[in-house]
Amino acid sequence: MRHEPATGTAASGAISLLFVAYLLIAPISVEAQKGLGRNGYFSLVDGLIGMALWFTVSKYPPGRWLSTLVFADAAMRVVIGVFGLANPGIQSRVLGSVAYYGAVIVFCIVLGAVGIIYVYMKGGQPLPNGPRSGALAAFIVSLGTLLFGLALIFGLSTEDSRRSIVVALTAVLGLTYLVTGLRLKR
Repeated sequence: MRHEPATGTAASGAISLLFVAYLLIAPISVEAQKGLGRNGYFSLVDGLIGMALWFTVSKYPPGRWLSTLVFADAAMRVVIGVFGLANPGIQSRVLGSVAYYGAVIVFCIVLGAVGIIYVYMKGGQPLPNGPRSGALAAFIVSLGTLLFGLALIFGLSTEDSRRSIVVALTAVLGLTYLVTGLRLKR
């Protein structure tokens, strides 16, 4: 049972790093023409892996305390993925783009802040049958999500700046998930 969360976490990290590689290799003009389509596929797949991770974390006693945070993160990614696939050209419409990015910004800031507070309040308390696991990873992911929301506020002016912000967050999350998954396997 101990290896199930590790495998899901490592898989999520690997997929995130593959997406970072794609964003770094693909020309900006090709990605801009696709709109949110490619990001939608990534978010949907990553969110579904997150749902599987939520299921395994909720069954794993040292990680059970994280299940609500993992579920909220996975649900956000699934919603962003479905929305991005259903509305790939929303970035070309001013009002739609403002509403979409506004919702993403607010949700990321709130989720990141709640995650940091939750880790601070619960992460250091041991369980009756042993220590909690994943506190550092949950803190890094929450901080990254909060900073992503704040960075989007200031980096929405160009496609290149939005792309750089997505690459930075996805790389941080991918590395965090991959290292955490590999550490849990040991």
